[in-house]
Amino acid sequence: NCCTIDWFFPWPEEGLIAVAGQQLADIGLEEALQKSVIDQCMQFQVKTQVMSARFQAEVNRFNYVTPTSYLELISTFKKLLNVKKDEVGSAKSRYEVGLGKLLSCAEDVAVMEVELTDLQPVLKQKTGEVEELIKVLDKESADAAVTKEKCAQDEAVAKEEADKTNEMKTSCEADLAEALPALESAVSALKSLTKGDITEMKAMKNPPKGVKLTMEGVCIMMEIKPDKVTAEDGKGKVDDYWKPSTKLLGDPNFMQKLLDYDKDNIDPKIIAKIRPYIANPDFVPAVIEKQSKAATGLVKWVRAMEVYDKVAKVVEPKRIALKQAEDDLKVMMEGLAEKQAALKQVLDKIAELEANFKKANDEKESLANQVDSCEKKLVRAGKLISGLGGEKTRWTENVKTLGEEFTNVTGDVLVSSAIVAYLGVFSSTYRDDFVTEAVKDVRTKGIPGSATVQLEKVLGNPVQIRDWNLQGLPRDTLSIDNAIIMSKSRRWPLMIDPQGQANKWIRNMEKDNQPGVFKLSQSDFIRNLETCVQYGRPVLLENVGETIDSILEPLLTKAVYKSGGSNVINIGDSAVEYHDDFKLYLTTKLPNPHYAPEVSTKVVLINFTITPVGLSDQLLGITVEVERNDLEQERQRLVIQNAGFKKQLSQIEDKILKMLSEAGGDILEDEELINTLSASKVTSNEIGIALEAAEKTEAVINDTRMKYTPYPERGSLLFFCIAELRNIEPMYQYSLDWFINLYIASMKDSWPEEGAPMPEVEERVEDLIKHFTYSLYRNVCRSLFEKDKLLYSFLVCTRLMLSLDQINTPELSFLLSGVGGVLQGQQPIKPADWVPDRSWTEMLQASLLPGFSDLPGEFTANLSKWLEVYDSTDPAAMQMPGKAHEKYNAFQKICILRCLRPDKVVPVVQQLVIDEMGQQYVEPPPFDLKLSYEDSSPISPLIFVLSPGADPNAALIQFADSFGVKLESLSLGQGQGPIAQRMIDDAIDRGTWVVLQNCHLAPSWMPSLEAKVEGFSLERAHPQFRLWLTSYPSDKFPVAILQNGVKMTLQPPKGIRANMLNTYFVMEEGYFHGCKKGKELKKLHFGLAFFHALLQERRKFGPLGFNIPYEFTESDLKICQTQLQMFLDEFDVIPWEALRYTAGETNYGGRVTDGHDRRTTATMLFDFYNPEVVKDGYSFSESGNYLVPPGDPTLEETREHLRGFPLLESPEVFGLHENANITCARSETYALFDSMLLLMPKGGGGGGR
Repeated sequence: NCCTIDWFFPWPEEGLIAVAGQQLADIGLEEALQKSVIDQCMQFQVKTQVMSARFQAEVNRFNYVTPTSYLELISTFKKLLNVKKDEVGSAKSRYEVGLGKLLSCAEDVAVMEVELTDLQPVLKQKTGEVEELIKVLDKESADAAVTKEKCAQDEAVAKEEADKTNEMKTSCEADLAEALPALESAVSALKSLTKGDITEMKAMKNPPKGVKLTMEGVCIMMEIKPDKVTAEDGKGKVDDYWKPSTKLLGDPNFMQKLLDYDKDNIDPKIIAKIRPYIANPDFVPAVIEKQSKAATGLVKWVRAMEVYDKVAKVVEPKRIALKQAEDDLKVMMEGLAEKQAALKQVLDKIAELEANFKKANDEKESLANQVDSCEKKLVRAGKLISGLGGEKTRWTENVKTLGEEFTNVTGDVLVSSAIVAYLGVFSSTYRDDFVTEAVKDVRTKGIPGSATVQLEKVLGNPVQIRDWNLQGLPRDTLSIDNAIIMSKSRRWPLMIDPQGQANKWIRNMEKDNQPGVFKLSQSDFIRNLETCVQYGRPVLLENVGETIDSILEPLLTKAVYKSGGSNVINIGDSAVEYHDDFKLYLTTKLPNPHYAPEVSTKVVLINFTITPVGLSDQLLGITVEVERNDLEQERQRLVIQNAGFKKQLSQIEDKILKMLSEAGGDILEDEELINTLSASKVTSNEIGIALEAAEKTEAVINDTRMKYTPYPERGSLLFFCIAELRNIEPMYQYSLDWFINLYIASMKDSWPEEGAPMPEVEERVEDLIKHFTYSLYRNVCRSLFEKDKLLYSFLVCTRLMLSLDQINTPELSFLLSGVGGVLQGQQPIKPADWVPDRSWTEMLQASLLPGFSDLPGEFTANLSKWLEVYDSTDPAAMQMPGKAHEKYNAFQKICILRCLRPDKVVPVVQQLVIDEMGQQYVEPPPFDLKLSYEDSSPISPLIFVLSPGADPNAALIQFADSFGVKLESLSLGQGQGPIAQRMIDDAIDRGTWVVLQNCHLAPSWMPSLEAKVEGFSLERAHPQFRLWLTSYPSDKFPVAILQNGVKMTLQPPKGIRANMLNTYFVMEEGYFHGCKKGKELKKLHFGLAFFHALLQERRKFGPLGFNIPYEFTESDLKICQTQLQMFLDEFDVIPWEALRYTAGETNYGGRVTDGHDRRTTATMLFDFYNPEVVKDGYSFSESGNYLVPPGDPTLEETREHLRGFPLLESPEVFGLHENANITCARSETYALFDSMLLLMPKGGGGGGR
């Protein structure tokens, strides 16, 4: 079955309070305040649910308030409260420190001035004392200098003798220093040898060469003779020390003998024998060490003995000479010491004088330094006070403001968190209502908070917001709030963006980060998404529908997990490494999407629908750019420059405050700090002067720009008129890009001709407004059904009047609904039976409005006169009785006419449009296929919005033939989608035309068509290619195609005049010139066209017109036109019977199934196919308003003749009584007003389930 259980129930208030209580338990608020905050959180959830119901009732938009929204509120509040407190507290503290330093500096100045006055005489006295000391010191120093000089001469002689003695001593010590280390090293090495080391050497049967060489040296030193052995080559004998060496090594006292060796009396022969060994490179400890430890010690000993012997023979004579020199020096030094003692007394006295001088001089210097420091500090203080003194007032004000902010931070952040959590999807009116009520509730509960809360001030960063604006974010409050909500929410944003404003902004903002811009319909979407997630590139997902692909769920819920030390997320079947810099933005072009609650929990919905203020600002920029390009470029340059200046000023102020807060102790001591602060302030002043000059220039430019304001304001008003038409008909969709292109084209098309004088700005703006308003009217009208063309004119007219305060909203609402409010108490009784009950009720309703409070009384007082108005065939032309004629304006009179004669309201509405806007706004231009084609491009489809009986196929085939283009047609339905795609692919390359008929019959294939059309590009498409689509109105038709395509409706124009003008608009002179009886053909064709219009318009009378409604079409007229021309060519005498039969019985009559209707049609035809018609002055009605054109008119003359016909026809032209129009006209009035009501916000009345 088709039943679905609605499991979605809101949380009870107790549950909301419990959750908030648990989540906010550790937030650090006082108990009473925390309780109020928790209660307010619950109130936000409940009130948003109520507002969502009102939102749906009034503007038919859906919003679901889920537990996720509530948790978002709490988490946002927790996250932002302490951050905001720290931010405000830190800023306040820095300003307070800065102010404290300035105030301290000012106080120090007064103290230092007194100090400086006291120090001056003391410094003068001390300077005198120092000068006296200098004189005494100079005299004593001169006497000491003589004594010192004599002593110095003796010292020089003694020094010379001492130097000689020291030189001798040094020479001896140097010679000994050469031998003693080697000797000590050898003794140390010998002592380190063990018995085992000696035994090991002794046991060697075939000792290494180094060991043998060592022992030879030892044997020579010990005067042990070698054995004579045979040489290795067998020739002769050689010395062999090894056997004697082993005997020596075997001596138990061997080591002691070496230590006790008489080194002072070595035989010169031994030294002569040992020196060749000393010169041998293999006879060194480093080489021997590699072969034997024991041998190393022995080789060191041998070498040491040789060195000691050499040195001892040189040193001994030097020792004897040194002893004599030292004795002589001692006698000399004793004499010198006496002289030095005498000199010391003199020098001590001078030192005492110098100490006294130094002390006095230091005191003088200290005083001078104090004076200098004091003077410098005064200079620095002057710099600081003059530099930053101007900031004192502003900083004081900032401290006060930040103090208030700090006090109110809890309430302000709470309300701001509610805005972030709940209000993204709502329009500005609802947001304002919510915030106003929320602020009131917060303050009532005793939660400290500001009287007004603006998200921009609480959570916004001015520098960041300026950057956003420069990147394309509209400057209106709603858009700025949206950007802040997006930046503060923990969920990814899904932006409702029918005009593409958010899309452009995101692209510009993320431009440097190489964003991936994708659509779900792209075949490689998943692969591209994975790449962006992996490398941390932002993704902009465009044209999201009302459902979101489940493959995105892990991304939307941020289901990141750890795997192998990396953050990973699942996309489809793949696990992809998740980069922390990844961002996801989703946008939809659907103007009023209905997202299910499960979508609302995963994303933050943000309504980026453009606002009138935002659009007006944008259009002003475009206007000035086109009209005064130099001005706009200079303004944009200044905006960017000024934004940079303000950023620099902010950074400099931050730097100054930071330096002041970090400066320890007395800042006047820190010259570098003062200079840096002064330089910063100088830079700041220079920037301030440049900024002021730039802002003055910008103000001048803005004054000139503002002169163009009425044009963009009109543009903004008109855009919102056409944007709301979708509420009447889903096919009435218009994109902002299309609107802006038309807006710019209007400026270019209305430019004065070359050589013509340039009008003044005010005059030019007036011309632009007139040109664009009508240009838009013409373009919009071709896409509207006939019933809605007057509606559009009336909508624009009333919006203009509202904007100019010529009418008010309550009166307009009454005109449309007949309701002025709720009647209370006893009401006056209907004054006469002739007054319809509905009329009297509506008059009483009108009396609830201030302007109509006396209406029932005035009506009763002039009852007989009002009866005349009621009975009149043209009540609008009559003067209203009593004071009513003068008291009520034209619009209020229409309200009264609605009560009394609703059947006569439409003509009066038309007249109101004519009076306010002009005649052309009630005369829709005829349908022109060629003009529509010229407005299209290979990438913008042409869409026929069909109505019953309309078939554009014949006209399209003829049009294609006139261009010489091949036209391929396909009627959509089940299984036709792939065929259509192949046809489009083929045509886009070959430059042919494709017609896809009845798109409403293939709703499931429409997303594929949308993806196909979005993939069109001017680079790939053949310039001649066009895609033509036909469809009955359908809410499944892709919005993107409707917004960017050229829409056309095929319906007979409303009214005889418009119908006939449409017939003659598509006619060509060749049709008449090709006939022998051209003049007669023109007259008879005029009658035929009138007959065709009459049949089509007669349907509006319902059963009074025809028993059964018939769909007479253009094809009926065309076949009759062909036959008429043929009969006049082939017959000398006009065959009236044949003409009447073919038209009345075959062509038109073929559709007529009712006998009475057939008789009516045939009778009517006699008025148009008879001999009198070809005569001048023949009238088609008794009124004489509808005459055949006189003479032999051209097509243009005939059209001009038709423009003289009445705008609205009376029933007499149809052969009906005047009263036949009442029911039809009343229905038309109520239909017009009901449609207009759909374009106005509805009041949220009570409802039940």
